[in-house]
Amino acid sequence: MKKALTLVITLAIFSIISTAFAADRYKTITVIERPGYFETQGDVFDIGAGTYKFVVINKSGKDAGFVFNKGQNNITTDKTSMKVILLKNGEQGSFTLSLPKGNYSYFCPIIPTPPYPIRVK
Repeated sequence: MKKALTLVITLAIFSIISTAFAADRYKTITVIERPGYFETQGDVFDIGAGTYKFVVINKSGKDAGFVFNKGQNNITTDKTSMKVILLKNGEQGSFTLSLPKGNYSYFCPIIPTPPYPIRVK
């Protein structure tokens, strides 16, 4: 019984520590798609170079999409940085991407939205 309790406590501590280290590997940017626009949580215009997890939540009332790419508008200049997520209303998706310095943008290809810029310093 004592060995089992020790094992459970050890596993719980390991889980907490590994979760803390995983959170340090990237920063999270949450983007919520609304009807015709995006809402973000936190500053996403001027960010430092690094690894980011983008969490996209569709609250537009319709099926929608999220396109992230290098460039200042909805024209893709680098196919390797382009990420596309298609989401039904109420769904959530995510991707993790390492961003070097440069200009990026995101937009919805289904529900007309303007391109939203992100500058990585």
